[in-house]
Amino acid sequence: MSHNPNPFDFVPFAEEPTLNTIEKWMSFGETRTGRITVEMKALTPVHIVGEQPLEKINGREGKNIKESRFYQRNGKYFIPGSSIRGVLRGFIEAACNGWASQLTPYYEKEKEKHAIGFKVVDSETDSSIDIDLNLPSAINQKFTVPSSAEKGIDLATFLFGYIPSKPLEKNQFHPAWKSRIIIDDAEFNGSMLSSVEREDCPKVPDLHNQKAFMGGPHPRATSWWYQFPKEIRKDQYGAYKFIGSGFRGRKFYFHQNPANCINYYATTQKWQRNSKGEHKLYFFPLECLKQGESISFDLLFNGIPEELLSLLCFALEPGKNIRHKIGYGKAYGYGSVEFSIVKVEYKSKGLEELKEAAIDEIRASIGEQFKAFSRSKAEGFIQFLDRAALDKLSFILWYDEISKCIFTYPFAGTGGFNVDLNKHDRNEHNRQVKTAIEGALNSMKIKIPNIKTVSKVDPALEEIISRNASLLEHKPTLHFEVYQEQSNLDEDIKEQRKFNYD
Repeated sequence: MSHNPNPFDFVPFAEEPTLNTIEKWMSFGETRTGRITVEMKALTPVHIVGEQPLEKINGREGKNIKESRFYQRNGKYFIPGSSIRGVLRGFIEAACNGWASQLTPYYEKEKEKHAIGFKVVDSETDSSIDIDLNLPSAINQKFTVPSSAEKGIDLATFLFGYIPSKPLEKNQFHPAWKSRIIIDDAEFNGSMLSSVEREDCPKVPDLHNQKAFMGGPHPRATSWWYQFPKEIRKDQYGAYKFIGSGFRGRKFYFHQNPANCINYYATTQKWQRNSKGEHKLYFFPLECLKQGESISFDLLFNGIPEELLSLLCFALEPGKNIRHKIGYGKAYGYGSVEFSIVKVEYKSKGLEELKEAAIDEIRASIGEQFKAFSRSKAEGFIQFLDRAALDKLSFILWYDEISKCIFTYPFAGTGGFNVDLNKHDRNEHNRQVKTAIEGALNSMKIKIPNIKTVSKVDPALEEIISRNASLLEHKPTLHFEVYQEQSNLDEDIKEQRKFNYD
């Protein structure tokens, strides 16, 4: 049965990151120091989390969030420069085949200690018993920020700064590792916010009275959702574990109409009630920068070569149809923004005053370089871009205000992730899944008798298991790519969304 596609997808890692020495990065044109003034327009409501008071039950705090207030300091509202910085750095890392700069050392299942955790990166200091240390790191070590930059750094690190993975002595830190970019907070007036007191205030769903994660399980090794298939195990409880190895890639969220998405959660039967007739979801209001409002911020740059400055402008304005996402609620359509460069100024030789650059000429130059890119010629900053990554970014971050596509998480409960099931229903769900798994494995003459036995998964076997009808009926979320392929997202859309700068 067809279903909505998941609200996020992955930009795959390449074989190796693109690294250069600092000296090499510095060689791409005359260095510039100055300022870019940027306007940020909210294409959908934008929310940066501030206070989130919990609902009270009989005078005690419950588990449900009452409302989510917008971030503020000293009574002033901001979109922090660090949030904008994170958006741009993440995009550049993906588009230019860079390191994955923000990682959690380990993901593990907190409650059920028999579940298998996995390593995100190799660590010498962690000895947690919940981690299967025989599993390889979920992210190739080549893409993690190293403790030394002797072999070079990626482009995003050159622009935004290098922080070694291990503490260094003061005299070991190279001045050239400092960030070349500072982004000011984007301050705005409170009148531009929606009111949580109004009925039409933007809202997001969450699981009612649950600590469980709304979007399903957190990344872990017992799933082929976040990771590529590796093997099948059977634990001491008789449960089958589909062990993954290696993240599918960098996660980005699709754009969509928040009202359509929230209405789907509010009106779809499988999201309404559990087996006891209790409501699965509740909806709490978000204080948002209203859709259509525009605010501005300054991006200060220091000692950036001209070609890399052009790349930075491209990251802010990445073509006709690509738009960025920022803040909270991205899975429900919130946080879609459009950056527009208002002005680029830089210092001329021997002058302290800033000289304004012709932004139209910069855009035209970028356009000309992309014409060469389409002919597979690497010129200017284009040589640093990964075509496959750009196509996948374009597919995910494609913005179409009239699109009727709805992206939702798999159902919570039978037929999706079992995160909200009570103990009895979870046991019954697991029993049905186990029966389906055994049926699928028996039909392929695969025997997994005990916890010590591991069945390696070759590509052909993965394909058969992942598309087994009986198994998918009970565990449709077994395999991320198969789940997305079997969704109602039109195949034509994938072709239409290939990268095109014009």
